[in-house]
Amino acid sequence: MILCVRYLALFFLALPFTMAAPGFIDAVFLLGDSLTQESNAGSLHNRLSQYFTRRFDVLNRGFGGGAIPVLENAFAKKTDREAGKAQAVQLLTIWFGANDAVLPGRPQYIPIDKFQANLKHLAAMVRDPKSEWYSPNTRVVLISPPPIIEDERAKGQIARWKEFGSEGEAPQLDRDAENTHKYAEAVVAVGDETGIPTVDLWSAVVKAAGGNTPEKLKPYFYDGLHFTSLGYEVLFNELKALLLKTWPELEPESWAMGVPHWSEVDPANPRQAFQAPRKRDEL
Repeated sequence: MILCVRYLALFFLALPFTMAAPGFIDAVFLLGDSLTQESNAGSLHNRLSQYFTRRFDVLNRGFGGGAIPVLENAFAKKTDREAGKAQAVQLLTIWFGANDAVLPGRPQYIPIDKFQANLKHLAAMVRDPKSEWYSPNTRVVLISPPPIIEDERAKGQIARWKEFGSEGEAPQLDRDAENTHKYAEAVVAVGDETGIPTVDLWSAVVKAAGGNTPEKLKPYFYDGLHFTSLGYEVLFNELKALLLKTWPELEPESWAMGVPHWSEVDPANPRQAFQAPRKRDEL
């Protein structure tokens, strides 16, 4: 028992400084709005964290309520990565459209042509060798917005208005299902044009639901706009299938754990297990 405790103490003594280093473990970078921001059980962040556990850090950069933010403030520059000051990003998901597709006149509204230009700009930041944020090893995936349920969205807006004291006029529905579908098609079109692998989430959810009627879609949304765990399950399965088909090397078992298994650690020299190359060098 004493030997076991001493062994574990040596093992965990080797962790802190290693885990604090930027190059300790590579990352998956999730960029998007509130649909990305969600981190509860069953969310995309939660599912990918479990899928890539101990292989990649899954960084959630979802900004609720926003349209396309400035990636410059969230993604490390090439010089920082090369200097070992930032993690290498193996996968970047770009998931926008739900807010951009609000009806014209709303603060979040972005015309489709500008929306597509924004997506191309974000992707080019990490794909263009001339960019300060160029990251040649980062794989990029686009994700389209899912369907919405207009009646449920309207009910949610009224509920929040009442929650905050019913001040001012009652809110009017800010989204249209047909218009949101156009933005989903716009994302797919950008993927086709640029060659970026894309998850057509609109079509995937409608297929899983067996149709796009409110009754069929309701189990996938808790307020007509944001996913339940079932909605995220559809996305996760689609994304995982796309990754394994396009980049089979991202299969988690192909990557050694960032932190070695306890059985690999020599009690007499625990730090040695942390000093061996444990990422893409082993592929």
